[in-house]
Amino acid sequence: MSLEDLQLDPYFLAKLFAQPLIPGKTPEAAPVQKPLPKVKYLGENQKNVALFIQNESEPYLNDELFNLLTNILNACKLGMQDVALINISSQPEFTFRDWQQSLKIKQAVVFGIAPQQLSIDELPSYQLFTLGESAVLFSDHLQIIGTDKALKARLWSGLKQLLTIA
Repeated sequence: MSLEDLQLDPYFLAKLFAQPLIPGKTPEAAPVQKPLPKVKYLGENQKNVALFIQNESEPYLNDELFNLLTNILNACKLGMQDVALINISSQPEFTFRDWQQSLKIKQAVVFGIAPQQLSIDELPSYQLFTLGESAVLFSDHLQIIGTDKALKARLWSGLKQLLTIA
């Protein structure tokens, strides 16, 4: 009987070659991408600026805080058509990377959310950071900023850097 006539059972071959042929070299499994649900946000995100808030009691902001936010946006020469206002309460398990994969984010302002809630290491507020392809600014909650002029000034300084406002 020659080797050419030899027929092996496919099950036997699979068992025979279950381990890598070259010791120490194991093929890396591709990371499994979890399918991300469609995200909800307020605005049109024309300029890829994401504004992150957390509000369990309302879909986005109450009238007072929404007016404060629109005044801040007006000062930055932005409108709701330019931004995506995201309430992370709708997707509490999302990391910042998940948000980046679900939505184009060039710049982001995170209002009153600890970096750990977005699976980010501790970062100081009002300083500009780059996370992936996004420039990010962490700030206090809008309600606190609305009552504190010093925090408004710090936010404005950070926004000027983030959005390159002269």
